[in-house]
Amino acid sequence: MRGSRKDDGLVERIHRSFASLTSTEREAAQFILGHMTDVLVCNSVELSRLSGVSQPTLSRLYRKLGYANAAEFRRDVRRVHRLGAPEIAASSRCDDIVTDHLRRDEDSLERTFEGVDQQALVETGKALMKARRVAVIGWRNCYAVALHLREQLLQLRADVDVLPHSGQSVAEEIAGLGEGDVAIVVGVRRRPAFFAAVIDALLAQHVRVAVIGDLSARAALVGRDITLFEVALSSHVLSSFTSAFALAALLVDVVSDQARNASTRIRRINDVFGRLGELEDC
Repeated sequence: MRGSRKDDGLVERIHRSFASLTSTEREAAQFILGHMTDVLVCNSVELSRLSGVSQPTLSRLYRKLGYANAAEFRRDVRRVHRLGAPEIAASSRCDDIVTDHLRRDEDSLERTFEGVDQQALVETGKALMKARRVAVIGWRNCYAVALHLREQLLQLRADVDVLPHSGQSVAEEIAGLGEGDVAIVVGVRRRPAFFAAVIDALLAQHVRVAVIGDLSARAALVGRDITLFEVALSSHVLSSFTSAFALAALLVDVVSDQARNASTRIRRINDVFGRLGELEDC
């Protein structure tokens, strides 16, 4: 698997241990990765309440990650935290919901972009530009990311599709893909049960596969010849997909650097818009 993160400390421990965790422990681990500030300033009772995970489960998770106790775990969180000095007081938690949301998204963006393998990113960009066809695949919330990525890539090259089409199953959609084609599969958080099977089907058809996923996607796809770009989501009550959209935008920027005739294609698209009158004047 290419494109993997290379962090030390807490993040790497979670990555290394994720496949061996129970489902509840995985939920707790994902919560921790998305709430680094909360982990710093909350005690065990508060963290249990926020995460919805019991204190005994959190204690078991700390031990599985190699920490003697919660205090040792928090010391490591301070070491890897990116938002300030090693010691952050409880007063750093902000009651302004707008500022708090911004801080969470900034943290998730920083952690996401720090984990990007630039060589894998450039290689994927080149492959997307040279591919015969490109399929961008996503389900549930990830479909919105896939659709946006497809629309952006379509400005740079032809033969880009988003799958599955509305109301359709995915088997018919991918059956015609093969060698020379590239699939970008978006799988962040709650993926369909057949997600890994779709990846396997694409690989069996000699399709080059890149995945925009999260920590759980890494565990689900271990051992497969894919490129993984790992997203670190931020969460409050629900997850923010800001970092997923940002990673898609980064990938498009890399593709645009490979597209020699991008400006010509964009002008042609704009000319057609003008003739059809599809868009209001700006």
